[in-house]
Amino acid sequence: MNPLLVALNASYVHTNLAVRLLKESTKRPVDLLEMTINESKDVMMQKILRERPDAILYSAYIWNWTQIETIGRYIKKAFPEIKQYVGGPEVTYDSLERMEEAAWIDGILRGEGEDSFDDFLAYLAGEAEAEAVAGLVYRSGDKIQASPMTVPLAMDGLPAGYEEEDLNHRIAYYESMRGCPYHCSYCLSSEDDVVRYRSVEEIKAHMRRIFRTGTKLVKFVDRSFHIRPARTKEILRFFIDEAPEGMCIHFEMNLEHMTPDVAELINEAPAGLFQIEAGIQSVNPEVNRRIHRSTDLDKMKRAMAMIDRDKVHIHVDLIVGLPGEDMESFLQGFDRVVPLGAKKVQIGFLKLLRGTELRRRAEEFHIVYDDQPPYEVIRTDVLRASEVLLLKNFATIVENYYDEDAFLAVKSEVKKRGMRPSEFYMAMARELEKNIHRMPLKNREGKYRFLYGFLEESGLSDEAMYSALKEDFYFAENRYIGGVLPVEDPEADRQVVVEFLKNHLDFVPAGDPLKASKHVRGIYLPGRVRYIYYENGKYKDHRDERKDHGQ
Repeated sequence: MNPLLVALNASYVHTNLAVRLLKESTKRPVDLLEMTINESKDVMMQKILRERPDAILYSAYIWNWTQIETIGRYIKKAFPEIKQYVGGPEVTYDSLERMEEAAWIDGILRGEGEDSFDDFLAYLAGEAEAEAVAGLVYRSGDKIQASPMTVPLAMDGLPAGYEEEDLNHRIAYYESMRGCPYHCSYCLSSEDDVVRYRSVEEIKAHMRRIFRTGTKLVKFVDRSFHIRPARTKEILRFFIDEAPEGMCIHFEMNLEHMTPDVAELINEAPAGLFQIEAGIQSVNPEVNRRIHRSTDLDKMKRAMAMIDRDKVHIHVDLIVGLPGEDMESFLQGFDRVVPLGAKKVQIGFLKLLRGTELRRRAEEFHIVYDDQPPYEVIRTDVLRASEVLLLKNFATIVENYYDEDAFLAVKSEVKKRGMRPSEFYMAMARELEKNIHRMPLKNREGKYRFLYGFLEESGLSDEAMYSALKEDFYFAENRYIGGVLPVEDPEADRQVVVEFLKNHLDFVPAGDPLKASKHVRGIYLPGRVRYIYYENGKYKDHRDERKDHGQ
């Protein structure tokens, strides 16, 4: 028997933790194949067949189910002798129905596979009966049978998921706990409220192995990493003391429960070591009541004030389409979240995941959603389908113009004018809607052109706003703005450039400042002049000098 674990990741940088955990949980031989959902069916088929599998077990999620179905149906027709099985959250909660609908699936392995995978491989090898495999849903003649699942596993003793492998330029994922004490009705973790923890010593041992893989980003998939402050501090201290230089560790945290001692320890870390994701989702009390959440922005504000934001990247999440949340409520929530000062405000769209309470109650809450993965909201009783689409543009604008550092000066100028953030970004979203056929944001130049055109069209492009846009441009780009926008900014005259070069002989490797000045442009920015050195038309270097000549 030659079994094959197959993972289809969202992109190359991602890795699949589940299949690695399964592979490490058995001493039986099993191969592992990782691909991405962006590869063509033909390429994926050839990669699979090159492994010559007798049986395949796919790791299924909302982002890869469409591709798995395509491959599965093809293999069933082309190579019916290959048995095909599926595991993962996308197929766990309605396994019997899935088996009835999809004739290509020979079985579904539910639950925590580390406990049953060895028995599953024994079953494939003909050494055990199907009913002996905990959580297995299988075909028996014309009937579909299901073996009972086991009780939740203890975490200690489970593998780390990563052996000695090269993860340079890739993300490593890690579980230090399973289960969640919260009961958010849209989340699958709410179905598992038995919280189990790995010991800190085991975490340290696993992390030392992961450090050797070359990864620069480790993401903890724990839903609320800092539930136990003492345990949290011990793990944070370990990372501060032992994490390799340049590494980033990502955690999900409920900032409302952040304690001063944990925040103080986080602030001891080198800049960039820790990254925190804090799910707010909604600030509307009635919406939160419906989804079994509560959000205290005052507590979050106090927590974020305790954390050194120059060192720690924090981003917060909001969800469009929650029951009872209309357009006005969502935008008001956005305006209340922005002053928290998070690095990013990530806007997601409600997904009605199989197995969640909210999917079971979708009709009760008047939520209409797409039948195909990722089962995203289409409309609700208080949010029209056209508004959902407009909010997708709003999310795109926020991602490109708020979340990124490239437009900090424009963002600051908007704030100075007392404009509500939602007012400014929604106006841009409406402009994007009008020009969506042009794909105006398809590259960096397009982003500047779209913003410039919007500011001109909306009457906001006065001297101060244009100055902010110019400052942002020269902060992020190494070229003259006139090559991108329809403007000709006044430059420092040649004598000013020559005087600068006389005082900075190390800037251009030429003995004659007058001759060298032909390759240097002086650009006036707020409070300073930027000198840009070009060689054969290509950017080489730049240097800023304050207008008071550094005095």
